[in-house]
Amino acid sequence: MADHTDISALIGNLTELQKDLKVEDILAQALSEPMPTEERLRQVEQALETFKSLGLLGGEDARDLHLLLTLGRTYERLSHLEKAYETYETALKLAERHNDDASKAELLSQMGRVLTRWQRWDEAMSYLEQSSQVYEKLGDVLGQVQTIVRRGTVYSEQGNYEAAQEVYEQALRLGERIDDKKTIARVNNNMAILATIQGNLNEAITQYEACLVMYAELGDERGMASAYHNLGMTHADQEDWTSAMDAYEKGFEAAQKSGHLDIMANVHLSMAEVMLEMGNSMMVPMCCARALDIYRKTGDRLGEADAYRLLARTFGMRKDWDTANQLFKDSLTLNEEHSNPLGIAETQRDWGNMLVDRGLKTDAQHLLEVARDGFIKLGAQADVKKVENALDELKKM
Repeated sequence: MADHTDISALIGNLTELQKDLKVEDILAQALSEPMPTEERLRQVEQALETFKSLGLLGGEDARDLHLLLTLGRTYERLSHLEKAYETYETALKLAERHNDDASKAELLSQMGRVLTRWQRWDEAMSYLEQSSQVYEKLGDVLGQVQTIVRRGTVYSEQGNYEAAQEVYEQALRLGERIDDKKTIARVNNNMAILATIQGNLNEAITQYEACLVMYAELGDERGMASAYHNLGMTHADQEDWTSAMDAYEKGFEAAQKSGHLDIMANVHLSMAEVMLEMGNSMMVPMCCARALDIYRKTGDRLGEADAYRLLARTFGMRKDWDTANQLFKDSLTLNEEHSNPLGIAETQRDWGNMLVDRGLKTDAQHLLEVARDGFIKLGAQADVKKVENALDELKKM
């Protein structure tokens, strides 16, 4: 591994370096391999403050814009989303002031991605559409494709899978036209998620495995982390718990290596869900607590809702009905507040199943039927079948 600049040492000798120092070179080394960490981010922030105090920032707008973009991406990677958004906002004003359309398009897209992670759907879509328009004006097909994929994510998160599929197909056509392997892999990964939701599990597994080959060739650790996590969830849908846990462990390793906290949190929850399905609730609270810590820091309320749902199942298994009911209510409220139909249906399903265990047949039947109707609207055939099986068993009681 290449040697990297000691930021702290440089700061200590800045008086001797003022004349020749190239700020962007220092930061480029600070933020390259190894992947950004909290400690390295603190060093970079300290360096930036020192550069400002010495008057080394503010002289070249192009350089300052580059630094802001770099810092914003680093904040985002480490899930400091508020700081990332504020940094992108500052950079956007600078780009607009100097008619830098390329930077403007990228910043609008980055801000749209942060807003998506906050589940602020309308704002996210507005920024992404603006970004796409600027990229189109510039004739930047790759930038356009990346923004289109992010729009597909918004549709998917809202449960509008038909719109998501159309957008992903458009992105795939453009990605193949310019032969961008990273885009092709990412789109196939997202389309495999839709296939999983629709119950086409074998098709999804084939797509994920193809994505993993592409991501490995590209050296894309985030892509590999995401694909392994999604592959694990598909194996879990098939009740192949061993394969699911194996994929989750590989996904967590890749996410940890690349410093992507959001995927690490999602893997923690997915592991917890497999443990519950296997009847082992001992480690579930710890997994949920680790995920919740990240979700609360990053403002991911839907992740928080999912953690409450799994904790509710855990307390239900321990027959602590009051705590379980409250956690299900909290999960349902958050999913409703953020217009997440899949999360609503999953919570209703799990709550209904718990009420079956309590022998509350009427209430259980109502929740399961509402959940089934929700899954039908989403086209989530695998989930529909599971709920219908639960309803059939309930009728026999």
